[in-house]
Amino acid sequence: MDNFDNIDMANDFLDAAYKCKPDNLEPLLQKIELEIKNSNHVDKTLLRAKTVVTSKLALHYSK
Repeated sequence: MDNFDNIDMANDFLDAAYKCKPDNLEPLLQKIELEIKNSNHVDKTLLRAKTVVTSKLALHYSK
């Protein structure tokens, strides 16, 4: 059951990454990076969420 909780959590982060407003991107990125660091395996969904947030941050700071 724990694996399903991890999948749900990773999907929640991915959803949040897509919906996140620019002011909340950095705290979200920190949470995602902490979750990746504490994870026992590489979760591709978490990596996708990190990529989305990083891309949105780059766009935000390039303006």
